[in-house]
Amino acid sequence: MIEKVVWSILLLAPVAGAAYTDGKRRIIPNWLNLLIFCLGLSWQTSRHEPLAAFSGSAVGLALGLVPALFFGFRGIGGGDLKMMAALGAWYGSRGVLTVVFLGALAAAAGGLAALARAGKLRMWFYSLPVKGRERSPEEEVPFGAYLAAAVFAVEIFKLLIPNFWM
Repeated sequence: MIEKVVWSILLLAPVAGAAYTDGKRRIIPNWLNLLIFCLGLSWQTSRHEPLAAFSGSAVGLALGLVPALFFGFRGIGGGDLKMMAALGAWYGSRGVLTVVFLGALAAAAGGLAALARAGKLRMWFYSLPVKGRERSPEEEVPFGAYLAAAVFAVEIFKLLIPNFWM
């Protein structure tokens, strides 16, 4: 149990840093994503599954490319994309699906709440398909921060409920 707590803390520290910088400056430094990836590779290697780190990174990267294909890279930042790949190294191909799904749900709820608070929800909804339209600051969602919230939730559940995670 102590080993799991230590590994979780090692993961959560750089994830919290990524959430902070993404929330404040809308950027996730490459060194934080690299650190998360290296920790994921170390974690998977300690479990004798280093290939899970690489397959998980590929799945995380693919998940990040989906919005980029639909919206261009205006729909997702490069740091968010790299963070999904780095988290894939930690969680493996099945686990990163859960984390990204939870992060996307949280980001959608947070983004809609921000638009509603700003009184721009109806205007945003009607202008969705317009290409080339400038986005307002309320429309920019720091997805890395929401991914971090999903990581924190998953890690807490993993520690509290031993058989929670695959």
